[in-house]
Amino acid sequence: MLVNMRQMAAQASGTSRMIAMLAAAALGAANGHAQVANGDFSSPSVSGVAQFRDQKVVAPWTTTDSKGQIEIWQGGAMLGNKKWDAPAGIKQFAEVNANSHSTLSQVVNGIPAGAKYGFSFYHMGRHSATEGDSIEVTVNDGGKVWKNTYTTTNAAWKQYTATVGTKNGGGPVTLSFRSVSTASGDPSVGNFLTGIKLDQTVVPPPCVMNAGGNYDWTTDNTKTTKGNGKKENVGTVTLSADQSAVNNSVKGKWQVSTECVLTINWENGRFIDVLRMSADGKTISGTNQIGTIITGIRK
Repeated sequence: MLVNMRQMAAQASGTSRMIAMLAAAALGAANGHAQVANGDFSSPSVSGVAQFRDQKVVAPWTTTDSKGQIEIWQGGAMLGNKKWDAPAGIKQFAEVNANSHSTLSQVVNGIPAGAKYGFSFYHMGRHSATEGDSIEVTVNDGGKVWKNTYTTTNAAWKQYTATVGTKNGGGPVTLSFRSVSTASGDPSVGNFLTGIKLDQTVVPPPCVMNAGGNYDWTTDNTKTTKGNGKKENVGTVTLSADQSAVNNSVKGKWQVSTECVLTINWENGRFIDVLRMSADGKTISGTNQIGTIITGIRK
């Protein structure tokens, strides 16, 4: 959160707009069309850099924040010699770490039983262009839980899209975003979030759908002075559905953005591979933080 804004009181505004948004969401659910309400945090409208609002004013979002507040930023605001733009076509975004580590949640109704559905959202860190903020996304569908963790720096917004699966009965779905960690180390600074969708229309691109599997892995250190100077086939890398990555005894975690950028964090940051996937998921190529050229060919 903004240090010089800690004493700001939550203000209520945009009540009519909020009621209209909730009514539209309720009508959509009644007609069998689920939708996340206020997924771009456009209500209430804020001025300046950012404002803290009581969660009741940002309904239907709820938060576990220590003060019950949701921090909303205005896209394009200047702070710390940086312009904090929102993603294209979006005007506002929330900072999940408002006054503390917290969880933003919303209950979504209207997804028919047996329907296939997914979600998408934009995420960006706040503190660092090299170290990311981490957020855990949970979809609770009548006790059937889907969970994943995403880590993003402040270099740019990243859009993530995933297929949750088949709707478990006709009841509501709870979508939650929990702040796991911040690059700043400050529990009140980190994890920007906006552009959230959860419904039957969300379909990940093929690269996201095809990312998991076994790859023949090659590392090339002949063009960097920080590696061993060799080009080697290091065996098979397995990317599993639970986000785990394994290469022999080396373990890590992986994620892929909607832009088909695959990131693998090996051994808690010892090596971080940033790779571009082909649309069909058959080839992966890129580098790690010391300049090692990496190529993966699907087996």
